[in-house]
Amino acid sequence: MSNSHSLMQEHQQQQLPADDGWNDAAQEAGERTIRGTLLKFADWRWTAGKEATPIKDGTRLVALATAAMWVRWADSKPAEYRMRQPNRRLPDRDELGYEDESEWEAGRNGEPQDPWRNTRLVYLVHPETAEAFTFSTSSWGGRNAVSDLGDAITRMRTVRRDAVPIVELRAAEMPTKHGRKSKPVFKIVGWRSADTGEPAPVEKQLTAPQAVQAEREINTKEMDDEIPF
Repeated sequence: MSNSHSLMQEHQQQQLPADDGWNDAAQEAGERTIRGTLLKFADWRWTAGKEATPIKDGTRLVALATAAMWVRWADSKPAEYRMRQPNRRLPDRDELGYEDESEWEAGRNGEPQDPWRNTRLVYLVHPETAEAFTFSTSSWGGRNAVSDLGDAITRMRTVRRDAVPIVELRAAEMPTKHGRKSKPVFKIVGWRSADTGEPAPVEKQLTAPQAVQAEREINTKEMDDEIPF
């Protein structure tokens, strides 16, 4: 009896506190520019981390958020960030300084390379393991992929305000003046609710007019439900 009572007291003392600190730790992680493993895309391939581990085409991740910024590079590493502020435009290049090309470092082709790179980040998470990833791109095709994803999310949120997309990492051909190139694609294959994590009730992409009409129908249905006869 005494041993059992002692074990019970020890168990009660080891119970988790009301505030276990994990939320604060997660907030600190959320303040980092790069969260989790860095994702890159080049030459039809998705890769992860410094080792450039290949990522299987079609890998599914949840796209949580995005950020736009100018990144200034020096000595082959990021030296300064200029983030886009909410509801404000990204600064123009001529607002950033460092315009003297004689002071620029040489790029891969040996020519002076602008130290500022127009960059997009996409924060993603694995839907089963919660492993975090950050996709970083400064290419025209990459930035367009982020813009296209943002456009689709905005349309969906006209009918489901907390919708977040489940995407497959894909690649597509991109014709350029230098020939056939590749670009990354975030193919939307489903939606989740940001609040509950459950599948959103609408899982197809809508055009803007369809989204507006759907929202009107939902509002009308809610009003009809309130009529007591």
